[in-house]
Amino acid sequence: MTSPLLEKKKAATLSIYSNSGLIIVKLIAGFMTGSVAIISEAVHSFLDLMAAMMAWGAVRISENPPDFEHPYGHGKTENISALFEAILIVVGGAFILKEAIFGLIEPRELPSLKAGVAVMFLSTLVNYLISRRLFQIGQKSGSEALTADAWHLRTDVYASLGVFLALAAIEIGRLIAPSVNLAFVDSAVAGLVSLLILKTGLTLGWDASKGLVDHSLPAEDQRIVVDCLRELYPSIRGFRSLKTRRSGPYRLILVDILVDGELTVNQAHGLGVQFSLKVAQRLPKTEVTFHLEPVNHPQLPALDPTIMD
Repeated sequence: MTSPLLEKKKAATLSIYSNSGLIIVKLIAGFMTGSVAIISEAVHSFLDLMAAMMAWGAVRISENPPDFEHPYGHGKTENISALFEAILIVVGGAFILKEAIFGLIEPRELPSLKAGVAVMFLSTLVNYLISRRLFQIGQKSGSEALTADAWHLRTDVYASLGVFLALAAIEIGRLIAPSVNLAFVDSAVAGLVSLLILKTGLTLGWDASKGLVDHSLPAEDQRIVVDCLRELYPSIRGFRSLKTRRSGPYRLILVDILVDGELTVNQAHGLGVQFSLKVAQRLPKTEVTFHLEPVNHPQLPALDPTIMD
């Protein structure tokens, strides 16, 4: 059975190889046809390659165990990688938008685009298959870097599909009305694709930044944590100060657990361990830190606890 780490490494390596091949064929087709949309797609694939290489490195670093200088592990390496990928997506989208605007201002006659149509169809198919694979592994392993790379490739799917349809429309238009210059369609579609790319990059950047500023886990994950506490009622009487955050593929939880003050240390700690095991079963790659407190202790700070009775 393939280990999760090996699956992540293979997926990141596959993304690197596919993007390298697509860059070459897109550049050849772009210079052969003079299509600004295809050349812009080649630039986009180059950004995809850089993003894939960052994801490849981030996956390896993030799996390193905690050490003296990094007691909480290296998980945030994936958040940093995802943020850089988002920046690359935005830069690529801005470049394509600029070229599209210039193409609309000064449309050019384009030679036969049959080679370009074939290349963009191939690009759409390859990127769709690889992005689907990256999504599967990224979501299964909780890898921010692989998920970011998958989104990067998925934007290329939409971009390639748009360019493919535009070039095919130009070729069909030449057969129907050969005297009409449809070169503006090439630039118009490139412009629309660039807006989609920019939106994806900004959304991805926002999501990646959440992990860097210790944003709380999604509400669904927090509900699971609370459910695990409630399942141990009445042994666990309540909780307070529930804090959650993500570090790359890892979830970190800190909570104060309220128990009966008459319990022994072993009994109270055993409840905390049971709670931690329940969370780990439902939320993989989760580290739980709990603090035990006697319920209704007169010296507790003035903080409203969540009592479950």
